[in-house]
Amino acid sequence: MVNDIKPVLKIFFASPGGHGKPFCGPGMIKLIEAIQETGNVRKACEDIQMSYSKGWKLLNLLETCLMYPVTERQQGGKGGGNARLTEAGIAFLKKYRAFEAECQEAVEKLFDSYYAN
Repeated sequence: MVNDIKPVLKIFFASPGGHGKPFCGPGMIKLIEAIQETGNVRKACEDIQMSYSKGWKLLNLLETCLMYPVTERQQGGKGGGNARLTEAGIAFLKKYRAFEAECQEAVEKLFDSYYAN
């Protein structure tokens, strides 16, 4: 029975100044990756089925908490705007994914120590 299940880990970051409320998690990371892929905040939000206003709100919260820009955004008109990750944004994303992978591996080992036959 236990062989068919595994733990799933979701990483959230919270700022001490934010009273423990998360400012970055799986949804934010999906948004950042979608911006990197599409080059557009609106398209990124559409692709991950997030409202455009929520996407902007999350990006602003992330950059406020990190105290550096994660994206460079140019508002658009008829043709739409564009966005790209800054070098710091790319580094943040890579570190998050690496940290997440190491945490998942550690959780799986811990899970096995409790539930392996």
